[in-house]
Amino acid sequence: MEKAEKKKKISVPVLITNIFVTALFLFVFACLLTVTIQYFTGKEPTLFGYRSFVVVTESMTGTYDKGDVILVKATDGEKLAGDPSALKEGDVVTFTAPEGFGAVEGYTVTHRIVKAPYKGEDGRYYIRTKGDAAEIADETPVPVENVTGIVVGKSEALAGLQSVLRSKTGFLLIIVVPLVAIALWQIAVFAVAGAKSRKKAAEGDTGGKEPPGKPEESGENAFSESEIEEIKKKAIEEYVKNKDGGQDGKD
Repeated sequence: MEKAEKKKKISVPVLITNIFVTALFLFVFACLLTVTIQYFTGKEPTLFGYRSFVVVTESMTGTYDKGDVILVKATDGEKLAGDPSALKEGDVVTFTAPEGFGAVEGYTVTHRIVKAPYKGEDGRYYIRTKGDAAEIADETPVPVENVTGIVVGKSEALAGLQSVLRSKTGFLLIIVVPLVAIALWQIAVFAVAGAKSRKKAAEGDTGGKEPPGKPEESGENAFSESEIEEIKKKAIEEYVKNKDGGQDGKD
């Protein structure tokens, strides 16, 4: 009973450690996958409903400077097209620049809404935007379905992290090395668990006892119980036979 309780106490921390390491492994893997997709496709994948962008122009200088990393809550263009109430005047949004937006047409732009959503003559909803560093609003209105997110702020930590990840050394140290270390840890855990399982199975095959050795090594009788009984029986028969023979000779 004491052994079982002791084993239970030891297994709980191990279980917690394994859960933590597994969760960390999945998180690092998700980050690695996200960075990889972004690197090879140029897309901005959503992670937990948010995206991050690097400011590459000076159109929002004073609020978001060139090189800043902004955190954006992703929006659904189709839902906005039917109900644009989530967009309000004064919000800073990211959107895909529509046709007629000049050199940035088709690219992601971050500007402030200066005119709340309104319905155009074609029945679609639009917003008017403006860069904080610009004197006038953007000439071309933006369809609300082009809005990809609402900016919630900027992050110095993300800026530093992204800067490090853009270097090969930083990518190796922050992503690859921890991922490999966690993978090796998981392999070691499974290997130890497998060894314990095999040992337990082997003990079960022998009834939890060591296999019998030679009589002089194990301290046990060289004969089995049935053999001992057979020897006793023969000894009694021999004794009775000899006794009967001795009595016949005297008569």
